[in-house]
Amino acid sequence: MIRHAILTLLLLGASTSSLASPELLSPSEIQFGQFELIETIEIQGDIEDSLLRLVDKNLQYKDSDFYVIQDISEDARKDTLTVVVNLYNQSANYSLSQHPV
Repeated sequence: MIRHAILTLLLLGASTSSLASPELLSPSEIQFGQFELIETIEIQGDIEDSLLRLVDKNLQYKDSDFYVIQDISEDARKDTLTVVVNLYNQSANYSLSQHPV
């Protein structure tokens, strides 16, 4: 019984981490770290939407480690919000230097 509960918790933890959204970084962190640009995407939503909620919702299934908001614009006539986001992964060289073998 205990073994079954532990196995269930491990599987739940593994599935949760694989569905994790990318983490927000500032542009300066990208400049001074070792990151690899994966993709630039444009997200559009309602002007009344929460910026972070809109971005998080659109990035929840993206396969990247981090994101940086590059540009935010509004069109009051159309009631739209447009956000340009760059997606990054941590470079392999950086990961190895942080965790020497």
